[in-house]
Amino acid sequence: MIDYSKLLHVLDSTAFIGLDFPILQSIEVKKFLTAHSVIEELKDFRSRMNFDVMLQTNKLEVSSPNPQNFKKLKMKIHKIDPNTRLSDTDIQVLTLAWQEKGVLVTNDLTLQNIAEQLKVTTRVISGKGIKVIRKSRLRCMSCKRTFRVSGQHCPECGGVLKQYFSTSNSNNLLGKE
Repeated sequence: MIDYSKLLHVLDSTAFIGLDFPILQSIEVKKFLTAHSVIEELKDFRSRMNFDVMLQTNKLEVSSPNPQNFKKLKMKIHKIDPNTRLSDTDIQVLTLAWQEKGVLVTNDLTLQNIAEQLKVTTRVISGKGIKVIRKSRLRCMSCKRTFRVSGQHCPECGGVLKQYFSTSNSNNLLGKE
């Protein structure tokens, strides 16, 4: 069992958008951290208020990941999933959690999936967490072959490629915390 209270918690934008503020404020942790780019994603009044109050009460620090770590993690993510749809903001908060050996707090299932594959601890405060690791693949709509490479057309027959996700029993996360 993980003792979350001793770990730094890195918040992505879903932590401010999707959470009830009292829940977030009641969490006993070492420190909260977020990336500068998260601020730009907070569009509604409630999420901006959550952010501002945490910042003003010194419960939150805003930082940027080390540029070399960001680049390194972006390359690792591309190897894991060449078709990833993670934004640079997602990768920044993931990099902060990775470089600080902290916990990534997110409700984003794609971000949780990539974090698990990078061995970054994740925490879901509201909503559901992932149960299995899903791996992105591309399938040709014509010849039905599957590929991990990115692209729009099949390298074998030229057909249109569509993204799908595969799972396997060996990736089962049930019972893991």
